[in-house]
Amino acid sequence: MRKFFTSKFLAVLIIIAVICLGLAIYSGASGGGSPISGVVGTVLSPLQKGVSFVTGKVSSMYGYLFEYQALEEENADLKKQVREMEQKVRDADLALDENDRLRALLGIKERNRDFVFEISEVIARSPGDWATTITLDKGSKAGIEEGDCVITEDGMVGYVSSVAPTSSEVTTVIDTDMQAGALITRTRDIAIAEGNYELMAEGFLKLSYLKKDADIVIGDTVETSGRGGIFPKGIMIGTVERIIPEEHGISNYAVLRPFVDIETVSHVFVIKSFDITE
Repeated sequence: MRKFFTSKFLAVLIIIAVICLGLAIYSGASGGGSPISGVVGTVLSPLQKGVSFVTGKVSSMYGYLFEYQALEEENADLKKQVREMEQKVRDADLALDENDRLRALLGIKERNRDFVFEISEVIARSPGDWATTITLDKGSKAGIEEGDCVITEDGMVGYVSSVAPTSSEVTTVIDTDMQAGALITRTRDIAIAEGNYELMAEGFLKLSYLKKDADIVIGDTVETSGRGGIFPKGIMIGTVERIIPEEHGISNYAVLRPFVDIETVSHVFVIKSFDITE
């Protein structure tokens, strides 16, 4: 029985081999495709499609990653260029500011040829709601001394009240320790400009000891008188905002708005010396 099946199996294999050989001879003779190759192609076709799909995806992902890296590098380069341009703009702004300060200083020097100046930057302000004192970035090493008048091209900021080697503190015109001889520019009436506790919150100061009949109106400008030689003569202090009778009724006082905004001033000129004139 076993011999029968073995013989039969061998016969089947021989038949298959003969058929394959015949098909191969047929294919070579006719020049056409082999039916076996067609069957194999049909079987392998889905596999080939799968391989093509995966290859396409891998190629696409590689291209995406390559392009992403290129975009990142380009973005980093653009950011660097933007930073460089921003720095150039800042440098240009600083140069323009410096040019404006030097032009202002030149104008002040032309009007006051006897003044000796030191340009300084505001680096701190007194804490709280009222900017009554400010700190400058220069001190005794730059020749600054206590009592020196501090101004801008617009007018008086205050005076130097304390000095360190590389910094100094300025008592501003709205501080209660501030007092300066003053003149009404239009009429030359004499008065005293001084800080006032109630007016500090407004950023204003007081013009005291005005005569009852003093010719003063809202909008008048007030300047330093130079009296006592503490401050130079002719430094603008402020404009009259309102006129109020003193409680004793003997005289009036005026409320002054400073020409210089103490809360925003950033650069000043310290007058280190000047000719004293009465």
